[in-house]
Amino acid sequence: MTEEILNRIDTVEAKLDRLLKVLDTTPPESDWVDSREFCRLVGLRDTKALVYQMSKGVLEGDAIRNIGSVKQPRYRFHRRKAVDQFLNRNPLSSAAM
Repeated sequence: MTEEILNRIDTVEAKLDRLLKVLDTTPPESDWVDSREFCRLVGLRDTKALVYQMSKGVLEGDAIRNIGSVKQPRYRFHRRKAVDQFLNRNPLSSAAM
């Protein structure tokens, strides 16, 4: 049990280190990323997992923009605001629903 917890903590640390490197190396003019890049930043497996998180209201406001149409949305995510919203979500409230 302790080994599993330590492995998970190592995984989280590695993802956070990768996120910090990406955020530090990107030029300021590229504040908006597409859904695939956002999934890579926050460690989601695919865009279907992202759509699920969006349906739960994890991302909202000025952190996300639809640049497509209503029938065929194409979302762009603010690099810092969307990542902050995603990391500060409350997993217990979404699991209780």
